[in-house]
Amino acid sequence: MGLVTVGALWAKYRPLIVSRIAEGTARAYDVAWRTRVRPRFGDVPVSAITALDVELAFAEWPGKPSTKVDALAMLSAVCRVAVKGGLIASNPCQGIERPRGVAYEPASRALTVDEVPRLLAVLPESGPYRRFVLAMLYTGCRLGEVAALSSADVDLERRVVVVQRTASPGVTGARVIGPTKGRRTRAVPILDGFRPILEEAMAGKGAHEPIFTGPNGGYITSKNLSRALSWHAVRDQVKTFPPGEPALHWHDLRHSFAVMAFRAGVPAPDVQALLGHATLAVTQLYADTRNEAARRAIEPLSALFASLPMRSTRGGENVA
Repeated sequence: MGLVTVGALWAKYRPLIVSRIAEGTARAYDVAWRTRVRPRFGDVPVSAITALDVELAFAEWPGKPSTKVDALAMLSAVCRVAVKGGLIASNPCQGIERPRGVAYEPASRALTVDEVPRLLAVLPESGPYRRFVLAMLYTGCRLGEVAALSSADVDLERRVVVVQRTASPGVTGARVIGPTKGRRTRAVPILDGFRPILEEAMAGKGAHEPIFTGPNGGYITSKNLSRALSWHAVRDQVKTFPPGEPALHWHDLRHSFAVMAFRAGVPAPDVQALLGHATLAVTQLYADTRNEAARRAIEPLSALFASLPMRSTRGGENVA
């Protein structure tokens, strides 16, 4: 019993594990299993895995941090099954120390007021792809949330859009409509500039049809959106980042909305509600509080230092 391998557990209990997660997450788990977990731990008895083994694997797995986290989560799910089955006493994936990376500052990814016109310049003058991109910018919604919006979610009288679903690729790659990240429903405002875009997109659509679709009525994804707009060829015309940082991504439009909300004076709890963040601490990452604190400190601290006798005395004489 104690020599049951990670691979055997995954093969037997995968249906149970994926029944508790979203289809998109299940797809990520399958990729993690094929590319990282199986080569490292597939034939290893689950009882032989230590926390140190997991930490070393996390450090050595190739790929972006997010894909490594997927692999860790997938392995941890298998180990939780092993704990419940009495194969091991504790989950070796819990409490491991991950290598520290560069602190992530989403506000630095946001478009500035000078860069928004550059975005508009590289988009088509009209059409479904332009409307889709502007919907992300004007609402702060994730790409999948915009793709899942229907006319039934829009209340033009109250000037709000209710965000309660997301479209994402399922295990087989087909589009699946499910709950938003965190399974939270929220409302976002219909800004003056967004209303005509929204009404144009809704024209001729049924109450439960997706609003922001492609030219032939299909779902828009990050891949076909990038391909249709030649995004990888034009995005550096909008915003460039220091060497080593990823190029402008569609999710950065959500960052842009968050930063603009703070600059417009929207209170932090309201920004949290608009973005659907679980905690205010996440929302505050967009507030740029350090730079704002520095700017607010200029005048009062300058006045204070100006009032001080900035000459020291040595041996009874003033020294500059």
